Amino acid sequence: MNHHRTLAVLAAAALLACRAGGAPQAAAAEKPAAAGTPKPAAPSAPAAAPKVADPRTEALVRWMDDYFPYGAGEMKIDALDAVQVPGWRLYRVSKSFAGDQRANDQAFVLTDDGGKSAIVGDLFLDEARLKTPKPIAGEADIDALRELLARFLRGRFKVSFDPSLDRRSFKGVKVQHDTGYGAYEIGGFVSSGDGALLVLGRAWDRGKGFAEQRRAMIRLEGAPTQGPADATVTIVEYSDMQCPFCKKRAGDLDALVARLGKELTIRRVSKAFPISDHAWAFRAASAGHCFNETRKGLYFSWKSNVFGRQETLSVGELDTFALDFAVANGISEEAFRSCYLQGAAVTKVLGDLAEGFAVRVRSTPTYFVDGVPISWFADGLMEEYLRKTYLKGAGLPLPGADPPKAAAAAKAAGTK
Repeated sequence: MNHHRTLAVLAAAALLACRAGGAPQAAAAEKPAAAGTPKPAAPSAPAAAPKVADPRTEALVRWMDDYFPYGAGEMKIDALDAVQVPGWRLYRVSKSFAGDQRANDQAFVLTDDGGKSAIVGDLFLDEARLKTPKPIAGEADIDALRELLARFLRGRFKVSFDPSLDRRSFKGVKVQHDTGYGAYEIGGFVSSGDGALLVLGRAWDRGKGFAEQRRAMIRLEGAPTQGPADATVTIVEYSDMQCPFCKKRAGDLDALVARLGKELTIRRVSKAFPISDHAWAFRAASAGHCFNETRKGLYFSWKSNVFGRQETLSVGELDTFALDFAVANGISEEAFRSCYLQGAAVTKVLGDLAEGFAVRVRSTPTYFVDGVPISWFADGLMEEYLRKTYLKGAGLPLPGADPPKAAAAAKAAGTK
């Protein structure tokens, strides 16, 4: 397999991982040699020269570890030098989690030669154009990349150039992804010299950690919030009201906040991230915005009521339920209809979607604890992180936790 083909396979694996929420399947191990007549021993090969560590690569691995969700795991980095972009070097970085493989993730990273910034995201490669490079002259030059992008994004979308995002050797692009209620923007970059490479993602400052940059990107003002503004910790949740796992984790977080109430003050911020496959999720999010604008706390009552009927709701039933809920809470039918699925309510949901994609929300629910992503697959993971980070490990190991994993968590928190 040549270098170009290898990179194309890696890119395809990234798309499958993002859509399915898991890591690509590992290659099968080599079969052992068949037993038979002993053969003469092969001459001893000279000892391989010790591998010299690359400080730049080691620094990139340390920096990227915070890009992925919290948890112990193995980081792996591969330089993909088959693709040459002047002023940049391309890597694939992945993390395999020791505790739960469902959290496994990977991303493609382009680092600039000065070490000041990096473009991180999902990669799409036009292999034919890589073999026969041609500078981008117009939007028709990225038609093949549009076709690849259609395998990643469900529904309709439009790609256009955005000069405000231009960087050395890259043309900035914006993808307008249609939800059926309006479109939200996704940023990206196309290699301008050959038009072969599209990275759907954003540029990050190598001089700052990801948590700090995410905190600056996540807008808290106007979002549905519970808990004091001066709380010790802020948990931002990107959720879909039609998502069964979101319903489960919402209840789990309610219980966890109550359980830790005397030890840790927590502010919860709710963001809408309706999945395109869910027929009424966007409508429920729009109604939630209307209720949040009407009275503090009403959003969370609405969300709880929707979760209570989640399994039986249809689009029509959701519309009726939302109107009944509004009237029952003192909102006139006229006032609710003037908000529901109208300008500001739709804009708010689309804004949450764009923001979520930018900070790498790819499934629901996704949590950020003061900017740190938490893939809350394992039941005790959120509590473990909060206790380790904010309570100096008090209460660890958690009851019923796997002993080796619990001991490692306690040791990392500075406890025995």
